[in-house]
Amino acid sequence: MARSPRAGLWAALLAVTAVWTAAWMQWWLYDLVVPWDSKNQFYAFFRFLASALHSGATPFWNAYHYAGHPSIADPQSLIFQPPFLIWAWFDAEPSMFAFDFIVFAHLLVGGLALVVHGRRLGWPPAASVLAACIFMLGGVVSGRMNHVGIITAFGLFPLAVLLLDVALDRRSVLAAVGFTVVAVVIALGRTQTPMLLCVIIAVMAVRQVVIQPQPGRYLLSRLPLLLLMAVLGAALMAVPLLLTAQFAAFSNRPAIDLAYALTSSWYPVNFANFIAPDVLGSLQPSSRGDWGPGHGTRPGLDSTDRAFNYLFAGSLTALLVLWHGIAGGRIVASGRRVFAAIALVALCYALGRYTPLFPLLFQYAPGVSQFRRPVGGLFIVVLALAYLSGFLVADYVRNGLPKLNRFVAVPLALAVVAVLAWAVHFSTFSGKGWDSALAIAKVAPIYVALVVLLAWPKTPRLRLAAASLAVAFTAGELVTRNAGSSMNAEPRAYYAFLEKPAGRDAQIIATLTREMKRHGAAARPRVEIVGLGGPWQNAAMVYGLEATNGYNPLRIGSYDRLVAPGESPYTVFHRRFPTSFPGYSCDLGKLLGIEYIVLDRPIELMPHLAQWSTVDTIMAGPTAWIYRLPDAAPRVALASVVRVADADAFVDAGQFPRLNGTSEVMIDDDDELSPARAVASAGAAAAVSGTSPRPANILAPALQQMIRSPGKAEITAWRPDRVEIAVDARVSTVLTLHEPWYPGWEVEVNGERKPLLRADILFRGVEVPAGTSKVVFTYRPLSLENLTAALNGVLGRDE
Repeated sequence: MARSPRAGLWAALLAVTAVWTAAWMQWWLYDLVVPWDSKNQFYAFFRFLASALHSGATPFWNAYHYAGHPSIADPQSLIFQPPFLIWAWFDAEPSMFAFDFIVFAHLLVGGLALVVHGRRLGWPPAASVLAACIFMLGGVVSGRMNHVGIITAFGLFPLAVLLLDVALDRRSVLAAVGFTVVAVVIALGRTQTPMLLCVIIAVMAVRQVVIQPQPGRYLLSRLPLLLLMAVLGAALMAVPLLLTAQFAAFSNRPAIDLAYALTSSWYPVNFANFIAPDVLGSLQPSSRGDWGPGHGTRPGLDSTDRAFNYLFAGSLTALLVLWHGIAGGRIVASGRRVFAAIALVALCYALGRYTPLFPLLFQYAPGVSQFRRPVGGLFIVVLALAYLSGFLVADYVRNGLPKLNRFVAVPLALAVVAVLAWAVHFSTFSGKGWDSALAIAKVAPIYVALVVLLAWPKTPRLRLAAASLAVAFTAGELVTRNAGSSMNAEPRAYYAFLEKPAGRDAQIIATLTREMKRHGAAARPRVEIVGLGGPWQNAAMVYGLEATNGYNPLRIGSYDRLVAPGESPYTVFHRRFPTSFPGYSCDLGKLLGIEYIVLDRPIELMPHLAQWSTVDTIMAGPTAWIYRLPDAAPRVALASVVRVADADAFVDAGQFPRLNGTSEVMIDDDDELSPARAVASAGAAAAVSGTSPRPANILAPALQQMIRSPGKAEITAWRPDRVEIAVDARVSTVLTLHEPWYPGWEVEVNGERKPLLRADILFRGVEVPAGTSKVVFTYRPLSLENLTAALNGVLGRDE
């Protein structure tokens, strides 16, 4: 064994760092990046975060995403992720390499924390190293590396548990504060896995109290510390959670029904890839496709794929859990039971429709019904496997091989054979039966060798040597199989234009940039990019293009309902055109200022665009076409005639009102207008039915010319979170800024706060007096007024 506990700790820390480095090098050496959502969504948000900070703006409002997006309320925006925020503060254009490094570093933090925790639990170094390797590279953790928010929250879990253990054990205020901060960062992931991790943290805290000889006395002695953690945690989480709840109330996200959620259940045949990693084609190149449960093999029943289903965490892990843990009974020994229970519950959760647990939790447990993938429970399974494997290696080194219970061992062996046979049979449906059988044949000698290796030593020293050798092999196995695999790596060149565009991509960006400069800073035309593939979906925010679409499951609900830009515009078929937005030539399209569209095909091949006869072709093929559309409305407009109607009624009906020229504006009936401005109009029901009421003219006939031309307005300064406008009005009028209306925006006229109006259903407006005025719209989501409104919304109270 190691000469001293401290030497053993340092050896384990160095070993884990070496394994992590070897894994990271799989991407770096082969010029690979973590693909899909990691780059199409999260990296784009990271670039926006950096550019906003370096431009002097806050990153709270993203003007380049769906015409405007409350980033501060979006869990995927990285604003409340300290490592990303710190890096963005110093680097205005962070690279994809830097981004992947930050994400992967979270797993190293967790692995090292697990090693330190293992020492506190009395594990030998080999046990700690195995646990850390499983945690960093095991199963779905490697498969879903592209889900950045999940990986970063998951990576911090062992650090939170370690700090909690130290805080309660030593009554350390410093450790308690550290735990609270880490736990809050995990919770602010605000997705299913962070929610489950928070539940596990709570379970660990309760367990720490219950296992004491005198739980009541122990609890009382730690009560001040627990109160400190609770109060500090609530204070740190309150604002982000309130803003996310506010966004949820205004978002497009529909209620998730149980039947839909259950399509993401973990199909039981996937147990086979816990034993043989490629038995269902999980590690095959994308060109060959995988043949496990998923969209292609179980259409209509299964919406998972190999990245969701993957569970391989090393041959030694499977052997220890099945042989020493279950058949040998060590999995239920003292200290292990809590992790065994966590693994079992998480597995039942992930199985979804195949056990009664998830449907019950979906119906009765708070928060569960907000998420659509029970298969996400596999992250918790991998977490439990990491800790259980550490305990099992420690048991082996101290006590040798377990005594098998034949009443458990025989059925377990038969179950393993049955699930492997099932996997082969399942693979035959895709014509891959022999490939599946070959994958089993390849791993069989590994298990035989591991059994011989573990069975031979008779002393603790020799068993430690054998365990260390087996752990080293498993670490190599995880690095070569799970790091840089077809599940989590693609060539950097595919996404390279997000850093430095070349060829066609450079031509598109250069053309759009030149066109935007031609208009000048005040005009601010918008662009819609459709059909150019995944990496282009959020490229607008990387290059400062104000786009009307993007890639994000969360969007402002009224905008999404009426404009229907879609979640994934990587093909033209994802762009829908509802009644309220039948084509770019419609009134709403013009008000949005969509002046440029970028397509992967000529406009005449798009049925809903073919009616355009006056478009200007800016770029014609061979793989991308850019068109300039006529008659886009200016970003700001003045109107002297006001109609009042229920904006939400139009949204609910999926209709956009017809307006009588640019001198007319519709204001929501919940808004406060000055007495001179409030005019009678037909009710909302008549408006929604399509009968556009004749607006009441509040001005004398002699001022008809002023009605038609009430003045002029021009943007004089612009940032994503602040717009300054110079107005020269002939009469009292309403200024409309064609950017999305959303809570938290405030407006001042000549330095005086004015009510923000909801103009023309979707946009921001304000009343301005006759004469010259300076109007400033500012996004202040952290104001007491907005936070109070958000809280009232959560509590179901009127503001």
